[in-house]
Amino acid sequence: MSIKKAELLAPAGNMESLKAAVAGGCDAVYMGLTCFSARAFAGNFTHEQFQEAIAYCHPRDVRIYVTINTMLHETEMENVRKEVAFLYENDVDGILVQDLGLFHLIRTCYPDLDVHCSTQMHIHNLNGVRKMQAEGAARVVLARETPLSLIKEAVKTGVEVEVFVYGAICISYSGQCLFSAAVKNRSANRGMCAQCCRLQYFRQDGSHFPQGDYILSPKDLNVIDSVPKLLEAGVASLKIEGRMKRPEYVYLVTKTFREAIDAWYAGKQYHVSKERDRQLKLMFNRGFSKGHLFGDDVNARMSQYRPNHRGITIGSVISCTKGKVTVKLSDVLHQHDGLRILSCPKDIGLQAGKIEKNGKLVSQGNPGDTVVLTVPADAGAKKGDCLQKTTDVKLIEAVDQCIAESRRCAGITLTCTGKVNAPLTITLQDDRGNHVTVMSEQPCQKPQKAPLSIERIQAALVKTGDLPLCVDTCEIDCEPFFLPISVLNETRRKAMEQLVTMRTVLHERTGMQPYQINLKNPGIPEYRLIVHSDEALTCRMEGVWNVTDGRKENGVMPVVCEDYHDTEPLHHCVLSSMGDFLADHDRVVAGMTCNIANSYAVAYFLKQGCEAVILSSEVSDEQCTALIQAFVSRYGFVPPVYKPVYGRRKIMYIKDCFTQCNSDITDLHGNFYKVERENGITMINEPDVYTDTNTSACGSYLILSSGQKNGKEILEEAYEEISERIQGVHQ
Repeated sequence: MSIKKAELLAPAGNMESLKAAVAGGCDAVYMGLTCFSARAFAGNFTHEQFQEAIAYCHPRDVRIYVTINTMLHETEMENVRKEVAFLYENDVDGILVQDLGLFHLIRTCYPDLDVHCSTQMHIHNLNGVRKMQAEGAARVVLARETPLSLIKEAVKTGVEVEVFVYGAICISYSGQCLFSAAVKNRSANRGMCAQCCRLQYFRQDGSHFPQGDYILSPKDLNVIDSVPKLLEAGVASLKIEGRMKRPEYVYLVTKTFREAIDAWYAGKQYHVSKERDRQLKLMFNRGFSKGHLFGDDVNARMSQYRPNHRGITIGSVISCTKGKVTVKLSDVLHQHDGLRILSCPKDIGLQAGKIEKNGKLVSQGNPGDTVVLTVPADAGAKKGDCLQKTTDVKLIEAVDQCIAESRRCAGITLTCTGKVNAPLTITLQDDRGNHVTVMSEQPCQKPQKAPLSIERIQAALVKTGDLPLCVDTCEIDCEPFFLPISVLNETRRKAMEQLVTMRTVLHERTGMQPYQINLKNPGIPEYRLIVHSDEALTCRMEGVWNVTDGRKENGVMPVVCEDYHDTEPLHHCVLSSMGDFLADHDRVVAGMTCNIANSYAVAYFLKQGCEAVILSSEVSDEQCTALIQAFVSRYGFVPPVYKPVYGRRKIMYIKDCFTQCNSDITDLHGNFYKVERENGITMINEPDVYTDTNTSACGSYLILSSGQKNGKEILEEAYEEISERIQGVHQ
């Protein structure tokens, strides 16, 4: 029995990076279109560019997955449906999805299209894997926090498991980070993360942390030396992060993992050479760790000294004058290399435009040389500061040449028959079973002098030009004949172009099916307010459901619980993630962390047996109104939705911790963030209380902190407002 090889999945932020990934040896690429991608600031692909990408990748045996992995608002759903239809019709291999409404829509309308659960869907435990497998997911991209032990259990379910193996990682569980939205008004759930984790933070009293100021900034993931363990575990796809990285980065990382994967299947050991390790660090690194995947502790995981690209150290500052810095080199320096001097209060970025050595301009400095570089007049570098190389122009040139010279093609068998007074016939066959037969437009002629030799015929037939084909076997069965070489070339070219066109299409589609979902109207619950509080409220009024943390009746399921895989019935709880829905449940509500933002998602969760849903706090009052109107129009009844209106949200859920010091934090603007720890999870609270209005939802959701003095007043005010609105509607 043949073993299905694990897939090497590379990022493609634009066409240049896609070609670099293919040249590096990937099996598949993932990309975003110009909208609805969790990397909104990557180059991304227009429709025309996507069609070009399919025509480039499929003949070369490379699959394409498209990310529509953002939370979707109601006003976007019609355009999203059009995007999915376009991708389906143009032979996309799979779509990565965060939004559960879109997930169900695709599974219903396009049952023969693979849907992958994006890491943004927050599948982080075995129950989540099993639930999404039951829902029809072809693949699950596990949270980056998932340890190898849990990955092994997930693989046993039979669903394909995709795991990140290299690149930048988030400090917070994906899909659960509201930091950027809360502080910068840029939603990470909608592809516009402001990377607040890469900024400076301090202790509550304003003092510095001993590890550094970038206390929330993790190192980059790199598990190249542990590839055998992932392959032994049965991981289906090894994923490289980097849709916003340059093509040279994509090529080099992809090539390295290609070598490691191929070595394992060949029964050989693979170790990254010192030179390749140096090259990888030059391309981009914040320092490397194996993350939670292989149990690195907080010190090994975090890069709290600097949040950006470190490069490699190539020297140190000897002295600095206005506009000039003298450096002792420990490694080679080329003209036009990108550099950074690690200094205080801030680093100094520069390019080696001019290199002076012994009073003369040179194009290169070598280890041991003392050179002078031009820096900004106010640079303020100091003796002993490290000089880092962040871009190596010679390395970039060498990688670009490798990409340009790479020629990835599919092997084919060519058969040629020729008889006098009959057309020349060329038949091509590939490893997928595709056959193409093309005959020349003019017949073979009786040779007046010497016939075409077999050698000359073969030389003409094996040419492929720029087409992604190579002739592995060439069989010629011809009697002596003559035919202009131009005719032979044209016949071969037509046959090969037809074969490439056939290879571009990988799927036989059955066509779009009508969207359908059978919903029963659950009615509007008797409670108008859902109140999440750490303690019982003194105010007890009709129409208020007070829920507390904990896996129990009248509780909120933990947002993150990796070891949760039991199936004990759940009653009267707020459920936080897809794994919660695997157990038998009744009288449950889908929580705010499920990121519900459109009518399709509301319908999906009602179909899961929820009596109500709490919308994402990123849904505005206007968007909520549009959602309800669309729901009523499509399903025929008013949905039981609750809108968050008040509370201090958890804006990050962090596995373990980000520092050994248990401390609240502040930022450069003086904002205070309370930090809590519970059951191995660190939670960061937003600095200001979130508030919003509710003019259309049937009820409101409030978060009241423990010991909040004005909790009773807030509750009474919210109750009064919604009661007056509902009474006004019914009058």
